[in-house]
Order: sequence, then C-alpha cells, then structure tokens
Amino acid sequence: MTDESKQAAVPKIVEIGGKGGAFYMQQLINTERPARMVGLFTMRQMKPHELARLVEVCGDALREEDLTAALTIAPLGEVVPPKPEDTWKVTVIEAAATPPHDCIVQLFDMNSDESTHRALIEHLFNMEEQLGQEAVEATQGAQTYLTVASGRLDDPQRVHAFENLVALFSSALGACLVDPAGAVVTMDAGEWAEAMEMSLQLEKDMHLLRK
Repeated sequence: MTDESKQAAVPKIVEIGGKGGAFYMQQLINTERPARMVGLFTMRQMKPHELARLVEVCGDALREEDLTAALTIAPLGEVVPPKPEDTWKVTVIEAAATPPHDCIVQLFDMNSDESTHRALIEHLFNMEEQLGQEAVEATQGAQTYLTVASGRLDDPQRVHAFENLVALFSSALGACLVDPAGAVVTMDAGEWAEAMEMSLQLEKDMHLLRK
C-alpha cells in the first residue's frame, strides 16, 4: 500500500451501500466503529434466493473446523421476497465458546442500475488510478457483486469472524476481493485479511494521534 493509498484508504461504507442497506451502513459508521466493507466479484450469476444456499454451504464448511460453529441469515430489507438491492444479516458463530458476530450482506446483479460496484470502482480511482484500473481488469466478466460489511472490528474475535465469512464466501464463489479501506484488489483471502488488519491498525494509530 502506497502512502497516497494509506491517506485515502478511509472506509466509504455509506456511499457504497445500496438503497436498502444505506441505513444499516450508516449505523455501522456512527455507532460500530471501526467498520469495514469488502466487495466480492464473481463470474457466477446469482439470484437473491441463492444467498441462503451459499450461507448453508459455507456453514457446513465452517462446521468442519468446529462442530458447534454456525452461520445464519435473516433479511433486513422490508420487501418479501427480497430484491437484489435489499440487505441481509449473516451471523457468524465460530464456536460455542465465542460470541455471535453480525455482518451485513448485499447481493447485486452487475447489470442492474441498483448495483453499487460502480461507486466502489470510482472511489478506487479517486484513491489511486492504478488501483482503480486493477479493479476494472480483475472484475471484467463478473456477473454478481456481493458486499460484506462489519462493524465493531476492535476485537480480534470479531475480526477473525469477519475474515472467516469473507474467506468462505470468496472460496465458494471464486470471487475477486476489492477492499477500499485496505486498498487491495486480490483473489487471495489471506492477502486481503492482512491488508484489512493493516488498515485497522492504521486507523487505530491515527485515532491515538488525534487524542
């Protein structure tokens, strides 16, 4: 990450949350800092009802690590059945001894006018032209755009739960990960997690300097 990227790598969750999720994204920013959002771009064409199946498959994979682990999903939007721009809460329980952690998930058809991926890529270009170009090239041909957001990332257990969910989703979908705060575009969930943790540490250090 360049110095220029570090300065620009400020979470833009509100701006790149869809209509259905803007309120929940605003809540993350206002009350659950530090918060992060990562975009997943997949070549698979997904419909909103398939998100539940994705959570089920990833939950099975999570239970291979710990039989007491679980993933659950519940719609947060007001429309039933949900539309692509609506929002879901996915709760991660990594083990019986760990507290549940909620993440906000949105699913968009890349061809939809409601998809927020254009704002994400525009933001990356504003941060650094090369980063924006990398995102354009890496996401060519993608059919579906999935966002995963989390607040309260000041605790290692919550950070790990968020990272685990994103890694499971990206592995199942063969997705490219785009993180504006981490200033990273990658197919490697481990590389993304490292960049996100660096951005969280940077945010913490900047907060301490302001005191």
